[in-house]
Amino acid sequence: MSDNHTNADDAALADDVFKRWAQRPVRFAVGLPSIDDPEVLRALRAETHPWGVPKSSPAEADSDPPPQGENLLARLRPAVVILHQPVGVAAPEDANDQPLLMVLYVREGRRLVGRVLPLDASIGEIFIGRTPDNALVLDDGSVSRRHASLLHGPEGWTLKDLGSTNGTFVNGVRVREALLQDGDRVRVGGVILQGVLDAPRAQRVDEIRAHLETIDVLTDAATAQGLVGRMEAWAQAAGRPEALLVVLDLDGLGAINQKYGELVGDDAIVALAERLRRILPGGVSCARLGGGEFALWRSEPLAGGVAALTEQVMDGVAAEALALQEGRLRASVTAAGTRVLPGAETPEIVLARVREAMRLLKRARTER
Repeated sequence: MSDNHTNADDAALADDVFKRWAQRPVRFAVGLPSIDDPEVLRALRAETHPWGVPKSSPAEADSDPPPQGENLLARLRPAVVILHQPVGVAAPEDANDQPLLMVLYVREGRRLVGRVLPLDASIGEIFIGRTPDNALVLDDGSVSRRHASLLHGPEGWTLKDLGSTNGTFVNGVRVREALLQDGDRVRVGGVILQGVLDAPRAQRVDEIRAHLETIDVLTDAATAQGLVGRMEAWAQAAGRPEALLVVLDLDGLGAINQKYGELVGDDAIVALAERLRRILPGGVSCARLGGGEFALWRSEPLAGGVAALTEQVMDGVAAEALALQEGRLRASVTAAGTRVLPGAETPEIVLARVREAMRLLKRARTER
């Protein structure tokens, strides 16, 4: 090293590296660790993994690292903006300024549900995919590396599928290209989003979030929370009669996922929900508890009781193949139920007890 080298030269070099690194475009990501996660913070300080994404990431492999130092986190403009707070990620004023996509459903669980993905028309074509080099990152195995794109034009936002493996859908219809309307539901692989394109966006995001607590996006049945709410309303009503609760589960869902893929499994769950709506007697409401598991609730007695309802459901599902988007699938369900008497256990305890009975019955049938 030259004797003329000074600390000022080091500082200038560090500033130059930081400026070049910080000018990379910001990307919005779903499914990545929280920026305040201790592991991520440690990684941000580590020379071997300086900005919280794998070194092997194609987008980062050839880029200069950010300067290291005690002020790194204060100066950091990350290559990936991690949206880790439900719905409220975008401040109300931001939500009012920009149209957005809101995540309604991800197969792996509810942790990503409610995230908002702002759409900035000024950056041109917005790419959607699984890898970090996309503008909108959906970290889900059903999403292709570069799955789809959005481009704003005179008529609005145009969604285009980029030859993805699992397809792009708008309101349940597979599309190659479509002009999005406010409120449209977009499915990218197994991820379901909703376009919130028109104002007032912040208010509508809050309304959608509240709706997600009680309605299952995949099937439009009630959620477990929605079911418990109905059971609690029945329990608090004066002069209530006994009620019925049945829990059922789609047989062989794991094998369907393994043989045909999880998107076909989702399709089978949707088809089962549609079949249940068609065959259930009046006054019986349906809730999806998770996976292929559903609960049926009736807040008053039914002729034949639990046995009649259980038999009707099992026979109705097995009577004909479920109609999937591509083909048909023979299916059956395992079901168990109980009478629910006034003044008995809490709704949560009753539901847990019937779910356990159904699982024991399912295990016994499998072991025969």
